[in-house]
Amino acid sequence: MSSPDPPRPTVEGNQALLFQYALWLFVGAISFSIAGMLLLRLVPSTMSFFGPMYTKLVKTPTWTFMTMLALLPLLMYGPILGRTRMILIAGWGCLIGGASELIGTTGWLTLGGVALPFGGYEYTQWLGPKLAGHVPYFIPPSWFAMAIISLDLARRVTARRWPALFLGTLFMVLWDVSLDPAMNEAFPFWTYDVEGFFFGMPLSNWGGWAVVTFVILVGYEYIAGDRPIQNEWAPWVYALNCIFPLSICLLRDVYLAALIGSVTTLVPFLLLWWANPDALKRSIALLRT
Repeated sequence: MSSPDPPRPTVEGNQALLFQYALWLFVGAISFSIAGMLLLRLVPSTMSFFGPMYTKLVKTPTWTFMTMLALLPLLMYGPILGRTRMILIAGWGCLIGGASELIGTTGWLTLGGVALPFGGYEYTQWLGPKLAGHVPYFIPPSWFAMAIISLDLARRVTARRWPALFLGTLFMVLWDVSLDPAMNEAFPFWTYDVEGFFFGMPLSNWGGWAVVTFVILVGYEYIAGDRPIQNEWAPWVYALNCIFPLSICLLRDVYLAALIGSVTTLVPFLLLWWANPDALKRSIALLRT
């Protein structure tokens, strides 16, 4: 008697497996970077050995992290939204995020001597090749990725459209509270042309983040239509994106920024626990499966 044929792999099964690989690479890139910074802090003499490889040791996990950040939402929301909607959402997020960054880094648009929408700044070499010589290619996809994650969390707090859009915008800006000091003050991924009030960052930056994010989220809402933007891994992806810059701040002695960023990082999760504790419990339970 012949044995039954093994079950054929499904598209959903393949996507779930790819998501697991991408998530582990994401976590691995974060862990490698944190371990490296911790080693150099505890044993500074190791720099004499790692010095010739330092650039690659920084860029490789950073670029892996940025690549997985863009890939994870595609695997998370693609099965729900469908291929066409997912492509349109990713394209919209990249287009608006990338255009705003190009406007900001070129100084093409100013108001009262302040470069819009974020204030004058420029990227260093650490994030790799740049679009039009100004914006690293990794940056537009990061706008797409964290915007949809933020909207997912907001929709768990409220089902009403406009409150969710405003709340998703807030969650995105709260991420930057931990991100900006790490990438500007602690490690120079970008620099501002003025000495801003928040660890070198001008107040206009958060205003720009809010406006750009809101435009992106309105587009997501329109494109998604009646399809839900929801995945149980969203809280974890958001948390990891905050833990990474917070760790950089801690390991590079920007303690106050780490403290402030930790408090703001808790806000989305406290709101989620207050409004929908079951959703947060389901996300936490994923680690047990």
